[in-house]
Amino acid sequence: MSFFDFFKTNQNNSPQLGKLHEKIVHKFPEIEEVEQTKLACISGLLARVAHSDFNVHPDEIEEIKKSLSLFNFLTESQIEFVTNVAIDMIIELSGLENHMYCHPLVEIMKPNERFEVLRMCFAIAASDNSVEESECEEIRQITSSLCLEHKDFIAAKIEVASKLKALKKD
Repeated sequence: MSFFDFFKTNQNNSPQLGKLHEKIVHKFPEIEEVEQTKLACISGLLARVAHSDFNVHPDEIEEIKKSLSLFNFLTESQIEFVTNVAIDMIIELSGLENHMYCHPLVEIMKPNERFEVLRMCFAIAASDNSVEESECEEIRQITSSLCLEHKDFIAAKIEVASKLKALKKD
């Protein structure tokens, strides 16, 4: 099975991720298939992290847009569209296992690129000035699903250490 098969809508595949990928493909047919896949997976992961504490803060939405702007081929309106779709589908996306987002990324991205996705996840979690334990746990699971090591998780987490709720005094 190729990594693109994860996004084809049929009885054996997840309809939720299929919908996100389908909307991206429909809206941006000019974007290469690999980039569409990256965009669907990464926006799904970022939305998942934003929703992991059951509260999507406006700063998290802005951070998602900032992260997606790293896709140099996206315009402002495209970034806005992808962010809105991911946020709108957040409840559906949260029900998927991490491997549904991560497996295609492992297939098409180098470890250093996957580490950047991990850093994006922590940036989303920290954007509201408090990284909740639920967000850390979600990102820890994403780390494993991205076939990254625990040291990668720690390295990315250190970048937001000042915002870790567990380390803050009340």
